[in-house]
Amino acid sequence: MNQLNLPEFRVLKVEENEQKDLKFTVEAIKPIVSCPECGNEDCYKHAPMERFVRDLNMFNQRVGIVVKGNRYKCKQCGKTFTEKFYSIDDRDKITLRLKEHIKELSLKEPFKKIGEIYAISSSTVKRIFSEYVEEQERAMIFETPRVLGIDEVHLNKKMRCIFTDIEKLKILDMLPNRSKKDVIKFLSKVPDLHKVEVVTMDMWKPYKESIIETIPKAHIVIDKYHVVQYANKALDSVRKSFRETLTPQQRKQLMRDRYVLLRNKEDLIPADRLNRDIWFTMFPTLRVAYYIKEGLRDMYLCETKEQAITYYKEWKSSIPCDMKPFLEVASIIDNWHTEVFNYFDHFVTNAFTESINNIIKDIEKHGRGYSFEVLRAKILFSTKATIRPKYDKDNGYMRIGNMLYNTFDFDYSEPRLKEGFGVLIPQLLEVIERDDF
Repeated sequence: MNQLNLPEFRVLKVEENEQKDLKFTVEAIKPIVSCPECGNEDCYKHAPMERFVRDLNMFNQRVGIVVKGNRYKCKQCGKTFTEKFYSIDDRDKITLRLKEHIKELSLKEPFKKIGEIYAISSSTVKRIFSEYVEEQERAMIFETPRVLGIDEVHLNKKMRCIFTDIEKLKILDMLPNRSKKDVIKFLSKVPDLHKVEVVTMDMWKPYKESIIETIPKAHIVIDKYHVVQYANKALDSVRKSFRETLTPQQRKQLMRDRYVLLRNKEDLIPADRLNRDIWFTMFPTLRVAYYIKEGLRDMYLCETKEQAITYYKEWKSSIPCDMKPFLEVASIIDNWHTEVFNYFDHFVTNAFTESINNIIKDIEKHGRGYSFEVLRAKILFSTKATIRPKYDKDNGYMRIGNMLYNTFDFDYSEPRLKEGFGVLIPQLLEVIERDDF
């Protein structure tokens, strides 16, 4: 009985060592013998040999396989070679079924731990993981988004770039950094770039330069979240500076002031609004800073670009000369004026991407220990939220071998892409919140 369930081998004996590992000694029932150089099958045995490979664990015991075989020599070209087997990966010295299992496991467990479980090196596990990612990346066929989102998240002490299809709520890819070179490299994978009409982003110059070079006709929109974020940072800076001028007793009266002041006014509970109004009576500086921050948020209630530009001019003129952080925000908006106010022509935002960013940060914060490469692979390839490319099957064509033919005039034609690769953001959020990640 073949306990290994590998049909091409005959088990000769089974042994158990001191570590309770199982060692199977096998031989090939019918080895594959043909010269890899010239394909000639007229070869002779040159010398006996053994090779050792690892297999899936059995009964919670690690399994090693000693394959007894031969080296062969080709009578035609003289090349020396070894037997080939359908079930063994020669490069990594493991069975193919173990390799497939490791591909899945590498998205869930640290490489070192997997290596210890199956008695292989962590470098081998990492190489198998990399091969898996390369296989998946070859299947990343994108459809051109009308509205392309470019955002970023801080992971492993580095800013990482994320691309999204804003209208279809899909993550397209994550990059290891946010350099202009890598952004352009990704954009080169997107077909028919000229069909991209709008690109949302934050105020990172390499993003803008990349879009101008590759999609010059696209309208760049600075995401409103990032504009408001600058206002929040300015308020926090004013708040910190003001607190330094207060006595210890006065500072005690401002318990939780950061939380309350940085919250949107409509999100405050009655108790927080009461405390806020008391502080504003006692400390008018905080009141002015708070309503300047909220005033910039209210700019996004405008219905047209003209209204927004007029509103902004009034907001800017309301900033006191001694509130330098808000004057700096106004300067940033002026430098990105066209892109900031393009929002009021298109009303698109990266809001869903921001929610993904927050959850990814939460995963990292709780010490899951994922490297960026593993986290990217998990997000893009390992959940039910991933959409694989789909092609139109009912288009009057038939497939013969690897070719697609028109059933009427027998002309070759390419299949039509029905849906491109992407990760549905709402479904991914559900996966992460259920801790199925």
